[in-house]
Amino acid sequence: MKPLEGGRAGQIWRDANTVIRPSGVWTPTVHRFLRHLRTRDFLGAPVPIDITGEGQEIVSYVSGRVCEDLRDPFVGSETMLISAARLLRDFHSASQGFLARDGEVQTWMLPPQEPREIVCHGDYAPYNVATAEHEAVGVIDFDAAHPAPRLWDLAYAVYRWGPLSDPSNPGVISGLDEQLRRTEIFCMAYGTTAEERRQLPETICRRLQALVNFMQTRASAGDETFVEDVAAGDDRLYLNDIDYISKHRDRLLRALR
Repeated sequence: MKPLEGGRAGQIWRDANTVIRPSGVWTPTVHRFLRHLRTRDFLGAPVPIDITGEGQEIVSYVSGRVCEDLRDPFVGSETMLISAARLLRDFHSASQGFLARDGEVQTWMLPPQEPREIVCHGDYAPYNVATAEHEAVGVIDFDAAHPAPRLWDLAYAVYRWGPLSDPSNPGVISGLDEQLRRTEIFCMAYGTTAEERRQLPETICRRLQALVNFMQTRASAGDETFVEDVAAGDDRLYLNDIDYISKHRDRLLRALR
């Protein structure tokens, strides 16, 4: 076995064509959802294999490069943005039907959002998308999956792929013009409606506020991961980005017309 790079260093391992990673109370629901995706011919997600008695899950390895550094130029290429948006759209289409057909008690890490249209990925960012030949080909890490409207998932994806983040934040190298270019490409490739584009700025802000609330709640409950994130100021960065997006709301809307 060898450790996989990225988040939760030392906790995620690759063993041949499988990945061993920490499980949670939500993992059985996520595994049923992953099986549903296979029945809908969505082949870009891991295949669930087992949940061990030692607090681990085993899933198939999704091959391809993921990008931990959002500053990597390949993330913002037109080819990558278009393929990532289309992969998200295909995932959303395959997600349909699970909530009604599952028939078992469902447990999710993140709180569901109304209306419960589909199961969203919850963290559709470059670091969770496998790529090959500069195109998005697969999706990993479904811990944050939860029921919500399509737009809820799209909003966070746009935030990450833009990335619509204040250039004063650490690691942000693209200015507003470049962010708007990427956002327009992503939204057009996804096939957003005029109404979805109109709602996008406010939905991004609501999605980020929900993330901040979740982080702070988990940190207050003593969850070590979120205690570290809050101590590092991650919640403040998201709040800063809410202000940034609100400030440039009109320019974002004009770019999406």
